[in-house]
Amino acid sequence: MVTTTPASSNYSAAPTGDAAAPASAGSHPTNTAELVLAGLDAAPRDVAVIDGRRLLTGRQLKRDAERWAALLTAHGVGAGHRVAVLMERSAAHIAAALGVISVGAAYQPSDPRLPAPRIGELLARSRPTLLITDSASAGPGPAGLPVVTPADAARRTGPTAAVGPGPSGEDTVYVMHTSGTTGRPKGVVVPHRALVTRLRWGQGVYPLGRGDRVLWHANVGFDFSVWEMLAPLAFGATVVVGDPREAGDPDALAACLARDAITAVHFVPRMLGLVTGRLSAARAAQLRYVFCGGATMSAAARDAWLTAYPWTRLFNQYGPTETCIDSTTYLCNGSEHSGEVPIGTPVDGTHVRVADDSLLPVAPGETGELLIGGAGLADGYLHQPERTAERFVTDPYGERLYRTGDLARLDPDGRLFHLGRLDRQIQINGVRAELGEIEHTLLQHPDIDEVHVTALTRGPDTVGTRAYVVTNSQLTAAAIRRHAAGLLPRTHVPTQIVRRDSPLPRTHKGEVDVQALRAATPSGSEPLDLERHLP
Repeated sequence: MVTTTPASSNYSAAPTGDAAAPASAGSHPTNTAELVLAGLDAAPRDVAVIDGRRLLTGRQLKRDAERWAALLTAHGVGAGHRVAVLMERSAAHIAAALGVISVGAAYQPSDPRLPAPRIGELLARSRPTLLITDSASAGPGPAGLPVVTPADAARRTGPTAAVGPGPSGEDTVYVMHTSGTTGRPKGVVVPHRALVTRLRWGQGVYPLGRGDRVLWHANVGFDFSVWEMLAPLAFGATVVVGDPREAGDPDALAACLARDAITAVHFVPRMLGLVTGRLSAARAAQLRYVFCGGATMSAAARDAWLTAYPWTRLFNQYGPTETCIDSTTYLCNGSEHSGEVPIGTPVDGTHVRVADDSLLPVAPGETGELLIGGAGLADGYLHQPERTAERFVTDPYGERLYRTGDLARLDPDGRLFHLGRLDRQIQINGVRAELGEIEHTLLQHPDIDEVHVTALTRGPDTVGTRAYVVTNSQLTAAAIRRHAAGLLPRTHVPTQIVRRDSPLPRTHKGEVDVQALRAATPSGSEPLDLERHLP
């Protein structure tokens, strides 16, 4: 079996700040709530969260989490339940999430910027026990789903910590939804053991401590947001809540890094390139760790960043939602001017294989499908046993593995290189999208007869999609986008619309002839200013 060495054995990263006690105390929490709450107890007077002008100490945040725990317990929420959290990034969101996982329930975040029909569909399909929202106009959830707000939690008197033994390592800690091929989003079920393993591994490779400030600016529906939200609290650092109104604005992000003295930040590769030229040595002086993931990092983006800010540690990370945040990582420092950027080697507790169609390893240097196993593996897809059985498989050796659908190559040094996809899944500025889901949604419009969606690229980056739409009506591109925007996340709405009066061209096998489509694409297909429309 071909595996690679865990990434933590490749290098060490000594912290510049004081590491928090929980990172080195020798205790080994089996659940995330215990790990994070121990971190708050270790530094009760330190600022744990900065949310605009609001500062919360570790003691204050724990008190707020206990109030949420008491409220949830009063509603009968406990182990085996799921709680949907429909809130923007905020200190209240963090407290609510901690309250949820401390009573043994699973945290299920939903992006409030999604179209209302999509939110309703997600809640109806996932069937959570309760909905937490900060929207006064949210009203009751689907089919009478109980709804509570931060105001309800604040009214709790005499807060008490969650009672009972707490969640086990096998209990679900969070459910994160991803795009589905048939228009049905998939809820990925992740256990505590996977998240605890991932948080502890990260602390060993890029330690956080007192004085560190981690920017939480990933969308709440993106799994790296879980690390941004919880890892700083577990290990004595501070979470700085990014302003949701500035999402996707590289100028605002660069200003935030300097203004709030951020020491650790995550970018998708495209944003890394946009921010590089908007910072300066003085404004980035405090930065220690820069993480990049969600899409392919180009060698040019790597070299530009490290030339400008060589004191930072730049990590290229890879991991589908089904494998708890990250599966592999690569420290880019020292690799400048090499032609490709590897996705690296596995994190602790994770092992990978580049395999053929029979799930057997291919030789180093050969291309195959990337399979992932180990402690970071999700339990499967919520309420979708057939889809779970299709993607989470048992190999000839009896090992449970996730079939990523990604093509990869393993070099003689054990480093992995990402080479594309086997299917029609893409990453748009770090957000996973199934082209089939976009097509399925567009076809729900009564005036659309056929649709084919392709990726739209700018250099090495996938920045949007182009939809070829067959319609015999006077349906405009703007109307098509409005239809899509009412049902899909912003990143999934087609960037370009190409209207056709004639059927889509087909090959002799009946497949859409993509080359013929591209050759016939008119120049006036209404491209948008892509930088202004980043998610």
